[in-house]
Amino acid sequence: MAYDHNHKGEANYYPSIEARKMANAANTKRKNWIASDERAQEIIDFVADYSPEGEGFFSACNKGIWQFGSLTPNMRNAMVKVLDKRAAQAAEWATRDGKCEFVGTVGERQDFAVTVKYIVELEGMYGISYLHICRDADDNVIIYKGTQYWGKGAQVTFMAKVKEHGVRDGVKQTIIQRPTKVKVNGEDY
Repeated sequence: MAYDHNHKGEANYYPSIEARKMANAANTKRKNWIASDERAQEIIDFVADYSPEGEGFFSACNKGIWQFGSLTPNMRNAMVKVLDKRAAQAAEWATRDGKCEFVGTVGERQDFAVTVKYIVELEGMYGISYLHICRDADDNVIIYKGTQYWGKGAQVTFMAKVKEHGVRDGVKQTIIQRPTKVKVNGEDY
């Protein structure tokens, strides 16, 4: 049976063929790139979380991989630098976090002197609370969740009860509750 040029989908026929040819070419080029470049699969896995329609470098890399089959040499080199930098940073964090110890005894109050590293704002049915991720002088992780807001980078001293000792992502952390006699950057809170 011959192709009917009067068919209602006639306008899509040749563009569909061209799109299929492009997709097949991209798949072949991607397979060849993975076979010839030892970092290709690592790059593909990393950019998979970014939308090809999104904005930014990682989204452009994802789009290039799926539309054309591989990255340009400059994009590939930039991605390798990003991946190497992130791997070095992860190794540094693992070394630092591997040295963390629990602080104090669960159920007892004690003095703490910490530096606030991160603050996460949490909205609940009773209003806003803040999760303070802090480190003491020995680089141990101290966690406080409550309504007080100390500010990122603040030097804070206080008395608090050790609520529990826990491990998150392989990092030992001490969770405290009900801080009193709080001084933020040397001033009463």
